[in-house]
Amino acid sequence: MKRLIWAGPARRDLFRIAADAGELDRDLPLILLERVEKAPLKLLDYPGMGTPLGSTRLRKWPVRKTPFILIYAERGDTVEIRRVLHAASDWLALFS
Repeated sequence: MKRLIWAGPARRDLFRIAADAGELDRDLPLILLERVEKAPLKLLDYPGMGTPLGSTRLRKWPVRKTPFILIYAERGDTVEIRRVLHAASDWLALFS
């Protein structure tokens, strides 16, 4: 079985998401973070399910019932979440 790790930028993304959501509704950060943290569990069994990002080794995976996507890479026995980004942002420019 693969293991899951969250890269530093992804962890910072989670803190930013929680802070921004907390300004809208005090319960929203917990709901969003729970969904984001559960989203990559399927990728541990099927890491190739995400959509490839061009010629990079990166893939994207949507977080259900949120506006966020995970950017991740498979490295050996590890799935590494690199970023957690809003799907409507210009996220693709970060990886071109």
